[in-house]
Parts: sequence; C-alpha cells; structure tokens
Amino acid sequence: MTDFISQPLPWQHAQWQRVSQQIEGERLPHALLLAGPQSVGKRTFARALTALLLCRAPQYGAACGACKSCLLLAAQAHPDGHWLAPEEAGKAIKIDQVRALEDFVNIGSHRSGARIVLIHPAEAMNLAAANSLLKMLEEPPANVYFILVSSNTRRLLPTLLSRCRKVVF
Repeated sequence: MTDFISQPLPWQHAQWQRVSQQIEGERLPHALLLAGPQSVGKRTFARALTALLLCRAPQYGAACGACKSCLLLAAQAHPDGHWLAPEEAGKAIKIDQVRALEDFVNIGSHRSGARIVLIHPAEAMNLAAANSLLKMLEEPPANVYFILVSSNTRRLLPTLLSRCRKVVF
C-alpha cells in the first residue's frame, strides 16, 4: 500500500455515498471495479476505501487515521492490505503475482477484520493472471474484498467484469 489517505476526493461524493451505504448495510460486494478515465482519482478513492475497511474506529464515514490499523496502513505495513501492481512500470501483472495472493486470500485475517486486495491497473493483468484471479473471485472467502482500478475496462476479461460491481467515475 502507499501513503495513508482517509478521504475520497470532493468530486467523488456520490460514489463514496453509495459504497458507504453498502458498507453500513453490510452489502458491500466482494469485488469492486473502479472504472473511468485516467486522472480522475480512482486510486485515491481505492486507497480511502481500503483505509475505511481496515480502520478499527471509523469516524463520519471515513477512516480515523489514528487507530493501530490506520497507523499500520500509513506505514505501509498492514498485514491485511495487499497492493498488486506490475513489478515494473508499463509491464504486465503476471500469473505468479496473482498466485502469490492465494495464501493472503485463504489464510485468516491478522487483525480479525477485512482483508483487502487492491489491483491497479487491473488492465495490466496478462490473460493467465486474469484467469487466476477469476478463480479467486468465483469463491471468495468471507471478509476478503477485491478492489480493481481500471482506466481501460475493455482490456479486462468479460468473465472478470461479470464478477465485479462497477463504480463509474
């Protein structure tokens, strides 16, 4: 994970309201696809959502920034948050990277809460990696949330898209 962000950007209020209501109603889908053009703040939204889901003392619909979970996230050391990105800029996310998620996804939470997998950019997954992720999305363990961030959803497998609830920016 990268530096701590607890709030979405001001122009993301409508999307944040919908997702916050799903969290409050315990109806948040296990896989979200944050989709939209580049530079609209999808990654910032994803990071704020990750912080909220991992926070132990959320306040006013956002992460508190002060609890042990928030401090671990700010230090990029939270054991229940996993960021998946290409190993090199402009390269693909490989199947080995996705396979490495299996232990994270299938072993229980370290802090007795949610576990978050944030994939950015999701369209960087090669075909084998996307198919491997699809298997995890088909039978997700409880309290594991996948947040995929994409500026080009046409490059994602249709079966992968069908397993995610889309949040459009």
